[in-house]
Amino acid sequence: TWNEWAETLGREIKAAQAQGDPDAGNTYYQHWLRAIESLVRDKGVATDETLHRYQDAWHHAAERTPHGTPIVLAPEDFA
Repeated sequence: TWNEWAETLGREIKAAQAQGDPDAGNTYYQHWLRAIESLVRDKGVATDETLHRYQDAWHHAAERTPHGTPIVLAPEDFA
């Protein structure tokens, strides 16, 4: 729900601020990502293992993608 999302995102932002995040706006995406991962994990949509697998694949795909072109996940990114 919207309320659940707002509470989760707010919790992530407060946790980051407590750890020294200056809340200058440039880390918002990281808070957003941690909040959505938290909801996905809490609702049983994906495990930590699956989330890490996709995170690693995304980084691999980004490394092989020329700047300015779309990043596309391929099977070899999961190897």
